[in-house]
Amino acid sequence: MDTKRTPRLRRTLVLLLALVALVAASCSGRSEDTGGGGGSDGGGGGGDGESGAVVDTADCPDTGTAGIEDGTIKLASSFPQSGLTAAFAQISKGYLAYFDKVNADGGVEVAGKKYKIEVVSKDDEYKPATTAQNIESEVGTDGTGAFAVFNVVGTANNVAIRDDLNELCVPNIFAATGSPVWGNTSYPWTIGSTLAPYTVEAKAFADYLKENKPDAKVGMLVQNDDFGKAYEEGFKQQIEGSDITVTQVKTYEAGTDEVTSEVTSLKASGADTFFNGATLLACPNALNAASDQGWDAVTFVSGTCISKTLMGIAGEAADGVFATTNIKDPLNPAFADDPAMKEYNETLAEYGADDVDPENGIVAYGYTQGALLVEILESLDTLDRGSLMNKMYDLKDMTGGLLLDGVEVNTSPDDRFLAEDVQMIQYNAANKYFENVGDVLDFEGTTPDITPEDLIES
Repeated sequence: MDTKRTPRLRRTLVLLLALVALVAASCSGRSEDTGGGGGSDGGGGGGDGESGAVVDTADCPDTGTAGIEDGTIKLASSFPQSGLTAAFAQISKGYLAYFDKVNADGGVEVAGKKYKIEVVSKDDEYKPATTAQNIESEVGTDGTGAFAVFNVVGTANNVAIRDDLNELCVPNIFAATGSPVWGNTSYPWTIGSTLAPYTVEAKAFADYLKENKPDAKVGMLVQNDDFGKAYEEGFKQQIEGSDITVTQVKTYEAGTDEVTSEVTSLKASGADTFFNGATLLACPNALNAASDQGWDAVTFVSGTCISKTLMGIAGEAADGVFATTNIKDPLNPAFADDPAMKEYNETLAEYGADDVDPENGIVAYGYTQGALLVEILESLDTLDRGSLMNKMYDLKDMTGGLLLDGVEVNTSPDDRFLAEDVQMIQYNAANKYFENVGDVLDFEGTTPDITPEDLIES
């Protein structure tokens, strides 16, 4: 017999439990249900009853401290570890090295007690259905298998798990995607990472063109999903009222790396500017196709494409391309003496896996997410799910990991995006690293204003 609980059944059980709790409260003479509190007080903990709280744990199951056992905080994750999308696995090498360093020093201290951090993960090959299966097996149908879900890669992949995690009151934090959909208030248990919202990237490039190429004719290559939709709709909104036009938009399917025909069509559209919103191998392949066809266009690439591996595949074809980031490039000699970079390299040297590449920008990104999570955990007064999740919506001027100087992490109940400060960068193929262009761009608190509403509410 299949005993797996469906979302509908879980909802029914939650309603029944809530009714029982209400009756019990009435019988005991309580005039008001205050709820919340620490993990031992029931529910998700740390939610209802607190001023400004985003997550209300009153209707959560009594699992607020699930996944915390024997002095260990267990996190669950899912990301590509094989196939064409396996390059994303390098992200985990960064945060695992950081966690191993913290564990070697005795663990992260939360409310006077130290805990080790453990991460369990499975390969999903970037397939949303597999992500959902992986997270269900790691977290469990009752939500007790892990304390939180951490840094799952991909927009569609996180969308595939947000309903169940929302219902189980399991935090899904530092989602490894810049989708603006993480601002959807219907899903308070899911929040993004320091990847800038894709619409912020689009605005940064639109602003650059308005100043430097105000009559640009832009051809766009985007993935055929919410990831690509965010780039397309976000960019089109930002060029409204200007002389910049989009000549054509071509899409490709997630997991596909062959995009030559799409690039050919974009070049033929008369575009003199190339918005390459592709990720993984499709991105450098698009750059190589453009170069092979002699398409001399001002080119922008997705922030998901700026790793050493992908730029290396493109080689000379990547020379001069623009992108945005908020992470220090480990390859840029300007950061060689930077204290944070030195600590990063020392950590990777001592605790990194044998196959980790410290020069890879996505390793630096993963390391940064790990560093920020530890800082957030250390700031908690109570270690439970509700307290962690509400803290994620109350971050003030955080810096850490390899965030660029001038980049700060801020959130609030009305601003659910961790990183809206970005640096425009340009690739130097001869030196094989990105160089900063201008100063850090401050878009703090503007994502809802520069993002079509349907992208957030989807």
